[in-house]
Amino acid sequence: MRRVDSTPRADWRSRLDEIGFTFYDLPSEGGRPYWNETAAYAFTMAEVELLEAATQELFDRCMDAVEHVVRQRRFAEFGIPSRFHDLVADSWDADDPTVYGRFDLAYDGAGTVKLLEFNADTPTSLVESAVAQWQWLTEVRGEGSDQFNSLHEQLIEQWEHIRRERWGLPEGSRLHLASLHDAGDGALIVEDFETVAYMAETAAAAGFDPKLVFVEDLQWDVDTARFLDADGEHVRHIFKLYPWEWMVNEQFGGFLLQSRETTRWVEPAWKLLLSNKQLLVVLWELFPGHANLLPAFAEPAALSGEPVVRKPRLGREGANVTVLDAEAAVVAEHDGPYGDEGFVFQRRADFAPIPGKTAVIGSWVVGDSPAGIDLRETSGPITGDLAEFVPHFIEEDRA
Repeated sequence: MRRVDSTPRADWRSRLDEIGFTFYDLPSEGGRPYWNETAAYAFTMAEVELLEAATQELFDRCMDAVEHVVRQRRFAEFGIPSRFHDLVADSWDADDPTVYGRFDLAYDGAGTVKLLEFNADTPTSLVESAVAQWQWLTEVRGEGSDQFNSLHEQLIEQWEHIRRERWGLPEGSRLHLASLHDAGDGALIVEDFETVAYMAETAAAAGFDPKLVFVEDLQWDVDTARFLDADGEHVRHIFKLYPWEWMVNEQFGGFLLQSRETTRWVEPAWKLLLSNKQLLVVLWELFPGHANLLPAFAEPAALSGEPVVRKPRLGREGANVTVLDAEAAVVAEHDGPYGDEGFVFQRRADFAPIPGKTAVIGSWVVGDSPAGIDLRETSGPITGDLAEFVPHFIEEDRA
């Protein structure tokens, strides 16, 4: 793995606009654009195979962890309200289908891959991973170049699998897809909207009739005990880019229990156990010393004398993360709205020695299979909302 300079396309903004990726200018470090094609990350095929194998292994062990938590009824450790424990267990036992997820991985550049966390419920950076960096690859590196990226094809295949084999629906069946419109200021959350719009494209290619809606417009009809959209249409099958941990703690949460037979959600309720960083603690408990795991505990004492990262169980984009050295002195920290739900403590990972950069690999899973990677980099040790997205390619001629 190495970082190389790359000449940006003269018309890169208009080219990205054409594929439905318009939030490329979101500010990152130093006010630079979020999308960064002044550089690229090069991987050998052996490194790609290493990342693919690690991703599959981590997904399989995560499934073991969910099975354990459900059987042992350890839901309280994850902060799940007691009235929703059966909802999560029933969702797992029914094998409710999943579409996608993204592991955040640390790679040391010398053969060691470690799990940082699993964005299993509402992962973003999908449009730029599946489409934008592939467009960059073909236009900058040439048609004969390659990339670890089969996201688009696998998403279509997974949606078709869900439609036909899992839900038994005919072609042309309605699928609602929902995102949050705004954070209270009235301004559209463009990243979420375009992520859901892209997901709708893949669902349409799989035979669904997609309908984009906003979470704020979903209604509960008391007379029929069903969720409806703003047009009064029954929401039978819905993909939502909206966290389960928010849903079960909101006023409408109780209606989820009443609508088990009338509304099917993707991602499913059992993802509550994977999108919570308490998962890291359970994984280390079940698989201590695993090659792809970092020691993680609910209390810091078990990692005394080691460099540690303190993470809120439900944090996002590096918010409220604190990096501590072996003497427990603060190396870096980010503020934010999380932490009331509690923290986990994870041994600090080693990253590839890229001068001035910390590069986190996002490794995608579609269904239960690895589907590609993305790279986000920062100049500090915490990957937050100012991280830049940098495309990648495979160097087949480098040993």
